[in-house]
Amino acid sequence: MQAIINAMPNPVMLKDRFHRLVLVNDAFCELLNQTREDLLGEEGEKIPDDQRDVFWEIDDEVFRTGLPNENEEVLTDGTGSLRVVLTRKCLVTLPTQSGQQQFLLGVITDVTRFRESEARAQYLAEHDALTGLANRAQLNDRLEAEIKAAGGTDNKLALLLLDLDGFKEVNDTQGHHVGDELLKIIAKRLAGLVRAGDVVARYGGDEFCILQTSAARSADLAEKIITTVGRPVSVNGRQLCVTASVGIAIFPEDGTTSDELLQSADSALYHVKRSGRAGFYKYQPEVHLDQSQRWNVEHELREALGTDQLSLEFQPLASAQDGQLRGFEALCRWQHPVYGEISPDVFIPVAEATGLIKELGAWVLREACRQAARWEWPVQVAVNVSPCQLEDHNFPDMVFDALREANLPPHRLELEVTESALIGQSDTTTEALSVLRAKGIGFALDDFGAGWSSLSTLRKFKFDRLKIDKSFIWQIESDPRSVAIVRAVLGLAKSLGVPVTAEGIEDQAQLLALRNMGCTEVQGFHLGRPNSVASLPAQEPWQAINETNEKPS
Repeated sequence: MQAIINAMPNPVMLKDRFHRLVLVNDAFCELLNQTREDLLGEEGEKIPDDQRDVFWEIDDEVFRTGLPNENEEVLTDGTGSLRVVLTRKCLVTLPTQSGQQQFLLGVITDVTRFRESEARAQYLAEHDALTGLANRAQLNDRLEAEIKAAGGTDNKLALLLLDLDGFKEVNDTQGHHVGDELLKIIAKRLAGLVRAGDVVARYGGDEFCILQTSAARSADLAEKIITTVGRPVSVNGRQLCVTASVGIAIFPEDGTTSDELLQSADSALYHVKRSGRAGFYKYQPEVHLDQSQRWNVEHELREALGTDQLSLEFQPLASAQDGQLRGFEALCRWQHPVYGEISPDVFIPVAEATGLIKELGAWVLREACRQAARWEWPVQVAVNVSPCQLEDHNFPDMVFDALREANLPPHRLELEVTESALIGQSDTTTEALSVLRAKGIGFALDDFGAGWSSLSTLRKFKFDRLKIDKSFIWQIESDPRSVAIVRAVLGLAKSLGVPVTAEGIEDQAQLLALRNMGCTEVQGFHLGRPNSVASLPAQEPWQAINETNEKPS
């Protein structure tokens, strides 16, 4: 029997009721990189506990019901790589010294490459070929699903329908190829404005649609869209200018079905077009209240800039292999004397829309450099930079002044930018990046993968680091598509010789998976929370890894 199953290319195993392996073939040993003697011993297969729990639960179900089972799971193989496997299990009755007994027979098929190809085909079916955004079909599916999920709850959805003012003139005077390039640039700018879970779609022609899974900041997003789209776009040496008109509809008050919401958003968009364009309008007049609240935030933020309400917290970045400190990311915090802690998701968009981001960004940069100069560790401090700062002619001088005042060497500063901050930027931005890099200042591409990141961005701008967006990390232990995306990013970065930082590590399983996949650096609550005093990353996660590795096999 051993000779027969060894001839089978698929991993094969036989288990008893107590989850003990009693028979395995060579392919199974190769999959887990263990000898047959080790696998048939007391410890059995060495896989993460959460994966073992899934396998054993299915084993027990097969023994209990006697019915065969076929299930797809994520498995960490003997090299530490994540694989997507299809496991088929059934019961067989065999003679033993104690009489006839039931055993579980399992056959494993590695479907990783198939699932990656399937994910790619699915991506192409759901996305617009020109811009890479979601297409109308995907938008309708997501809208229906979100409406169903929000039904009977207090959650409100926002649908923003926008049209490019002046796009027809660009097509007529410059040609359709220039118009296509303009659409691609605008699409990437829009994708960089939304949060994880939101949907940006090309609705048709020069119309785009954004589905927000939470409507609390729909007016703020509309203003950011108008500001972002209104920036000049350079295509083949031509400076092009278009504006955006935005119509907003809210579920459930403006419609309880997808058709009703789209109709309401379209009516609101028509109102903007009729009123002069380059603005936004909500289907119902509650938008005026939202505007009033927003201007209150702006006023309070102006006041906070001259007080001690603003502060910085520092989150550590660590080596994925040994947990050694690699640097800190500086994060701005606002403690309001009346309303308490104000989320950056609230005040950063307001600062960007009103121009306050330049003053706020300058303060963050000076304070980060000042505190970094006092650390006992000569590591980098990372500071986030907005598109408005990059467009400022004085930005390089401001950076150099902050370094000089703090007496901080340039190589200890890293500026984090998102892809949306670079799309369609002027020669001024490109020159500023070149000047800063020439002085030894590092640049990181933040939230990579969250906004349709393109290879052209990596080709045009030289980065010292890529940061994988946390939305992929959170699902890496259960979602085959997230595994495929992270593996692709790591492979690309390795080819370019660029280190990769994974954001949002929240548990040991995520750390182990990324470490085994070859990720360079890690960051997240599991390793260290943001703190007003910079402190070393926690060492417990790596101690747990070392203790596991030191156990006798």
